[in-house]
Amino acid sequence: MLVVTNTIRIKEGFGSKVAERFAGAKGVQTMPGFVRMEAWLGAGQEGEEELKICTVWENEEAFKNWTSSETFRESHRGAGDSKEYMLGASLNKYQMVVSHQA
Repeated sequence: MLVVTNTIRIKEGFGSKVAERFAGAKGVQTMPGFVRMEAWLGAGQEGEEELKICTVWENEEAFKNWTSSETFRESHRGAGDSKEYMLGASLNKYQMVVSHQA
């Protein structure tokens, strides 16, 4: 399993507004190899909030197919409208090595 986190730095007070963009299904859930997506909102550095978008994939190939798809491009259209409160983002990838469930 591959876990990808996109950490988005946002001006304080705008985190919920940015998180709303991820509430509606935008096509990622239809991609082969997609397992789930979660959005986590928390405090960042002073004056900032952090939104972590975490997606879980069966493998790296499934994630790459998503990022090169037309569905990916369509789901990211309009992201430039939030330049006034988006401060930056970083993408990280992890291999899942342990998982426990109830």
